[in-house]
Amino acid sequence: MFEQIIHALLAGQFICEFRHPALYEFLQDAEQRVRVTQWVEAIGYRLSRLGEQGAYFLSFGGIDADRRAGIRKQFKDIKSEQWPRMQFLMTAQHALENDLLLTPGSLIELPNLVDRISNSPKLTDDFRTVLPYLIGARVSTSLHDNLKRTLDGMCSDGYLMVRNVEREIYMVTGKIDYLHQVIEFLLDHEPSVIQSEATNQPELEASADIVEGT
Repeated sequence: MFEQIIHALLAGQFICEFRHPALYEFLQDAEQRVRVTQWVEAIGYRLSRLGEQGAYFLSFGGIDADRRAGIRKQFKDIKSEQWPRMQFLMTAQHALENDLLLTPGSLIELPNLVDRISNSPKLTDDFRTVLPYLIGARVSTSLHDNLKRTLDGMCSDGYLMVRNVEREIYMVTGKIDYLHQVIEFLLDHEPSVIQSEATNQPELEASADIVEGT
């Protein structure tokens, strides 16, 4: 299990109770968590967590000039690629009549989502606005197909997982909290997202993982 944890973290994965329940439970053990922490710190990283009950992931142990440049690029990618996904989740949230942001463990039923969006001109327009940024040139005339491609894409990015294939039910994973935090960070620090002052380093470290995780 220890080796599985290390490989998952080095691959940029976010270990939450929904996507990786066995690995998450392993990290809940204080003794095992210390082992993992010591190992990753020895190679220049640290074990981070999204809140007290959130997903575990790997972040930089410190931020030098090269890593700062890497984080800038990562945040730029999030602004251009992941922001539309957040907009879509907000559309899904309204369609499912949920007043709160979709959180880890929330379920998205594709048939229900298709029905709700197709019967709301505003939700349809909202979805069409972000759709090209979500699936590129693969836009179909079928709302179901477009939504499925969007949800499957978010599964590939690690933000969702398939809960029930036959009923087309998806579940939000713990990685979504990372997206929430980084976008909040970007909003709070625009137009200068990354500052050189040392006071920003804890925030940057907490917001940076190794790669775009899956």
